[in-house]
Amino acid sequence: NLDETSNAAEIEPVEEFAVNSITNEQLKSVGETLGRIHTCFPEISDVEFEGRTDFPKSYKTLSLKERLLLLFAENFRRQYNEKHPNRKPLILCLENECGIQKFVATTIKPTVFLYPELIDNWQGCASFIADHIIYEPLEDQIKIPKRLLSPETIIRRRKGNSFEMATLLCSLLIGNGFPACVVYGYATREVVNNDLRRVVCPFIPKNTDIESDEDSKQVVIKPPNKYALKEPPPLTSSFVQEMKQRELDEIRKIEEAKQEEERRKLQEIESLPQDEYEGSRIHAWVAIIRYAQWSYKPDDRERDAEGERLPPQAFFIEPSTGFRHEVDDPGYLGIECLWNQHNYYVNIQEPLTDIKNMRWDLSNTKDWEHLLPGEPYECRENRPLPDDVEALTLDEELAKEKHLDMPVSWVQRFDILLPDYEERFVNGEKTEFYKRAVYERFAPYKQLDGLVKRLTLYETLDYENPFFRWEWYENRDDLLEMVKVDFSTKQIEEYFQKGRADAMKAFIRNTDDTKGKIFKFYHTPRFDALKELHCYSDYIKEFYDKRKDLLHYREFKTSKRVKMKDIHNTESGHQRKLTQITEKFHRNPKLQAIRDIAIRHFYLNENKIFLQFHYDTDCITASTRIFQKLPESEMGEDVQFDPATTTGYISNPNDKQMSNVELYLLLKQLMLDEEKSCKAYQERLIEVEQNLKNRQIQDENPKLMFTIFDPLRNEAARKLRMERYEQMRIREELAKTQLADFLAPYLVRLGSDRKLSKAEYDLAKKDCLSDFRQYYLDMLNELQRRFEELTKEEESLRRFLHKFQSQFDDYDYEKFIKEGENIVRNKRIIQKRIENVSEELDRKYKTLKEALDNDERLTEIEKANESKLKFTE
Repeated sequence: NLDETSNAAEIEPVEEFAVNSITNEQLKSVGETLGRIHTCFPEISDVEFEGRTDFPKSYKTLSLKERLLLLFAENFRRQYNEKHPNRKPLILCLENECGIQKFVATTIKPTVFLYPELIDNWQGCASFIADHIIYEPLEDQIKIPKRLLSPETIIRRRKGNSFEMATLLCSLLIGNGFPACVVYGYATREVVNNDLRRVVCPFIPKNTDIESDEDSKQVVIKPPNKYALKEPPPLTSSFVQEMKQRELDEIRKIEEAKQEEERRKLQEIESLPQDEYEGSRIHAWVAIIRYAQWSYKPDDRERDAEGERLPPQAFFIEPSTGFRHEVDDPGYLGIECLWNQHNYYVNIQEPLTDIKNMRWDLSNTKDWEHLLPGEPYECRENRPLPDDVEALTLDEELAKEKHLDMPVSWVQRFDILLPDYEERFVNGEKTEFYKRAVYERFAPYKQLDGLVKRLTLYETLDYENPFFRWEWYENRDDLLEMVKVDFSTKQIEEYFQKGRADAMKAFIRNTDDTKGKIFKFYHTPRFDALKELHCYSDYIKEFYDKRKDLLHYREFKTSKRVKMKDIHNTESGHQRKLTQITEKFHRNPKLQAIRDIAIRHFYLNENKIFLQFHYDTDCITASTRIFQKLPESEMGEDVQFDPATTTGYISNPNDKQMSNVELYLLLKQLMLDEEKSCKAYQERLIEVEQNLKNRQIQDENPKLMFTIFDPLRNEAARKLRMERYEQMRIREELAKTQLADFLAPYLVRLGSDRKLSKAEYDLAKKDCLSDFRQYYLDMLNELQRRFEELTKEEESLRRFLHKFQSQFDDYDYEKFIKEGENIVRNKRIIQKRIENVSEELDRKYKTLKEALDNDERLTEIEKANESKLKFTE
């Protein structure tokens, strides 16, 4: 007994030490790991989270319905753990920013932001959330998160983990009517950490050949031409060809094997090390379930040929990137549960990792275990009732079922201010690292040159040796839209929007001055319909479109090669001399082929003109003509023509030969055209010089523009408008309260800086009354003139009807009668107007005279005169 007592005495302190060694923090950590829900429901009054204390009451307390839901959820959690002991704990309730446990489904707050990009557009919502919120990976990616902040707080702090960003995105999508759910599951290390360094950049323009795949090239097979000439018979040995082909095939196989080995080695080098926690990293994302029962979208209400609703289908949205992923994406490894604003659904399909073959009918309790037993009315199908069963009302069905439904969200309403929406990124910029690519984005007006996006491609995974770059601009005064830079060829391409004064569409240049420059234009706004302009060191090419003279190509060749920077330098020591002009024309259907010029060459050094006409019908050759001009020293004032200086070839012998007169007129016209072309060459050099100067100024000093509808950058203009409105309002108020000063225009002539005499005042008074009476007299005279004209017209119409009455039918006679009635009506109106104007003249003249007689200025003048008179006496 003593031994037992001593042993007990020895054991008791050990037990006491073990119990006392467990702290509250350890107990709390164990509860968080198991997902335990508190059922004591403490109330908190003073709360502070990241310097914020003004939290609504719903953040700090639990309503009776929320408490009941938490009790229900804790019971559900225990049953789930007993039934599935090997699965990870469920995420049912997490602490919010005030330290109060809230059910995860009530954290969803359906919201709509009133911006065009974010209305009825899941791509816009996902992209905005990924850009506006900084993604924070979970501290411990193996355990469930410790907290779940409200979407309103996430918008304020602009940072959040995957569960918080998924809840915010789901709130926006549900607010826009999309059947969205927050998914709790497992993902790869790269997805959980938002590591995109092994992901091919999806923003590379598709019209580029930088990463073109041979398999993606479409081969167009043309149908055989039955009129094509037969190929000559082969004159080589087929056996020799077969042996050569075998050798080539063996060489090709060896090369393919080498390429495959190099590709395999490159993949091994680029592959990341094995993840020891693969399949255990917790992550949250958003799933949109198409054809769901609670979807309000018209596309999700489609039915098959038999009238049945299509089975639900899902796709994922990653909140950290805003990208869409299909259910078979290898980045997502398993799904534990999901929830929306209606219910909480636990995945009981086996295995959990078979997401590709997962069934998404949430109403099927064999696949999805529901937390709340009853489905909300939005998720129910309207099945027809039997004839002997009477339909129940909504209140009767609720009273009959008496089940717990989901409480309303405890999150207060939140919104995005316009400056925050336009800024979009934190600090106005964001950089993303993809596989051999860096994608930079900036808020509008963040960069002084208007840069909003920049994508750079590199040769290595360490982002070394850039070889191509795209830059996108907005709000540029020069309408610059995009710039392409090829570092390997040193070529720069600039693209512009419509609206420039020079109608420039693109400008392609090279950092090497010896290379040429290419200008592309919007040909429609230009008077010359110029489409492209190629400027090289020894020639200039022009391409036209839809000109009236049918010219579509012109080329100027010079005698000396110079640098492109001296292309417009006419005062340089090596001034270029124009040697040849080539012009090409489209077919003119109004002219004969032998008269319609297709190509003409002006050889300026040789004084020669070569013409080639269009091909005639059933002709395999084209007619030509050569003119040899006389030297300038032998040319007089008029064109000298000698038939011996021209030769020609006619493809069709039956065509009529051109006469000497026609040849003379043709030569005269060609010489005029040659002179115009030489002048056009000089004008083109000036235009190129001006374009280069303008581009240099615009690149060195870029200017940004904004519309008058921009509320963020029109504050100065708005302030000026408001000041003008205020001044106008004050003038209108003064005009209403003050009496009219009829003598003001007349007193201004006499000067308002001195006192007026009695004679001056009487003169101003007389002029005012005279002008007033004259205004009304002019009006009466005009009315009297119109009245007399109508009287004459009435008498003329009466005499006309009296004389020719028998020659009109009833219809025409009625028309004249109506015209006469209109004249009589207008006479009565004018007569009444004359009477009213006369009465108004007498009344207003009397009122004006009384106002002038009682004017205070007249009283002051009379008092001054009386005082002077008394002083003299």
